[in-house]
Amino acid sequence: MPLKPTLPLPTVLSEEVIYASPWLNVRRVDNVFPSGLHRAFCLKDEPDVAVCLPVTEDGRFVLVEEYRHGPRRVLFELPAGSVDPGEAPEVAAARETLEETGYAGELRHLGSTWISAYSNARKHIFLLANARRVQAPQPEPHELMQVTLATREELEELARSGELSDLDAALLCLRHLGP
Repeated sequence: MPLKPTLPLPTVLSEEVIYASPWLNVRRVDNVFPSGLHRAFCLKDEPDVAVCLPVTEDGRFVLVEEYRHGPRRVLFELPAGSVDPGEAPEVAAARETLEETGYAGELRHLGSTWISAYSNARKHIFLLANARRVQAPQPEPHELMQVTLATREELEELARSGELSDLDAALLCLRHLGP
């Protein structure tokens, strides 16, 4: 039987959007805890994301090298993107993988998790088996990226080194694939 939370929840006293954009809203939420403590938190409202690790028929992993503005550097990533309103996560995973890498294959949903404890968004994790290149990548004009093929050893080293941004998704995919 799975564990279920039993902790009493705080009561929300008020909420206010303090920042709004087409991609992200930030809400200030004032809570009172069961102990009587009052505390405000800033929470992110953002769309769900779909993350996908393509694996080619010869066992190589299709990654994206992409410049990221937060750390101001190029990071290795799994193909990923937002789930559009009304779109199924698996459709978003296949679409984003095709756009960013040009690869298609057999999609398998491995699980979903929260993006962070301060966001309402979910991260849907997929493995794309028997991935094959069917078209050239079609990145957005503002995306500075390129496709990289990696061996399992190289992917594991990226995960250990901290140079892979989608660590949780990559580890779940590797676990699913086995040794």
